Amino acid sequence: MTDPSLLSPQDLAAALRECERKYRAIFENADIGIFHIAEDGTWTNANLTAASILGFATTDELLAAQPDFHGRLFVDPAQRQAWLSSVQGNSRYAEEVAVYTNDKRILWINLSGHQTQDAPNAVGYECTMYDVTERKRAEMDLTRAKEEADFANRSKSEFLANMSHELRTPLNAIIGFAEIIKDQMFGSAGQPQYVDYAKDIYDSGQLLLSLINDILDMSKIEAGKRQLHEVVLNIDTLVQSVSRLVAARAKESKVRLNLHVPRDFPSLRGEEKAMKQILTNLLTNAVKFTPEGGSVTLSAMIDAEDRMTLTVIDSGIGIAPEDIAVALAPFGQIESAMSRKHQGTGLGLPLTKALVELHGGTLDLKSELGNGTTVTLTFPVKRVVRKEGEEGNK
Repeated sequence: MTDPSLLSPQDLAAALRECERKYRAIFENADIGIFHIAEDGTWTNANLTAASILGFATTDELLAAQPDFHGRLFVDPAQRQAWLSSVQGNSRYAEEVAVYTNDKRILWINLSGHQTQDAPNAVGYECTMYDVTERKRAEMDLTRAKEEADFANRSKSEFLANMSHELRTPLNAIIGFAEIIKDQMFGSAGQPQYVDYAKDIYDSGQLLLSLINDILDMSKIEAGKRQLHEVVLNIDTLVQSVSRLVAARAKESKVRLNLHVPRDFPSLRGEEKAMKQILTNLLTNAVKFTPEGGSVTLSAMIDAEDRMTLTVIDSGIGIAPEDIAVALAPFGQIESAMSRKHQGTGLGLPLTKALVELHGGTLDLKSELGNGTTVTLTFPVKRVVRKEGEEGNK
């Protein structure tokens, strides 16, 4: 490159004109709008792209109209002031803002700018803009759709949660009267078939009540209305209590049920009803999908981080890794030969996971087809209650 000091005045003038021509070509043909604002807010220069974005046919029209005269460019005056204050801070600043076009349409533009020294005692601002309206509208449509879906889901959950009394009251009456008839509390029912029918009504009512309770519990959790009634739980006592509920089913299915809770194991601060529901769901599910001769093991331990873990391992049919997300989703049903034999609502695992998370814990499920399933529940340190003198209990 030639040293400008070696050029003649004529050559130097020609070189300057060439530089200005190149700069003007870049300025005019840029794909983004470029404009210049004086210190008093007057638009002093702009390219055709900037004019087109704002709805003007030429740059002369734009500069004559002074689109931001009296702050009329910005839809939100607060955004205008925030943007001007930022670019006046002598650092480049970009923001997405809503502006009015020449024909009163509203556009979203990405607006950036920085301060320049126009003269020894005057400053100005070089700015750029480009249209982001389509993307912004897509974002707003997506946000609105999500809000509507969240509202609909919340409304559904609140409706189901509020139906608790209305659904349970008549069903409890049906179950109660069916129990009276099947047990013939007030004398002989006459025909034996009536007693059998009453037993069927009672069993079906209990099944339906269990289903309704699961749906309502899930709905309450989703609606944020499920509160925990916490006590200090002895884990060994809890496990023994749950095992008595599952033992008969395990024996009938010829599945071994193994329980391993260390002696003097710490207690857990949580809700007894919820914890029984969690363990019953896991053990029942494990027994249900474990073939005859298999085993189900429940063990408890304190991990290296002083958290309590409860693990249920079965030697059952297992779940394909790609189906685990389905199994943990509300009402998720995985098609298999065994699952078709044991119909369910698909709420057992999702409800268990939700109840564990309500305690601040996590549920981790690992499984392979034909190699059984391992479910690990982990509860935070703050829920672990140790006996006095024991280390931990942080």
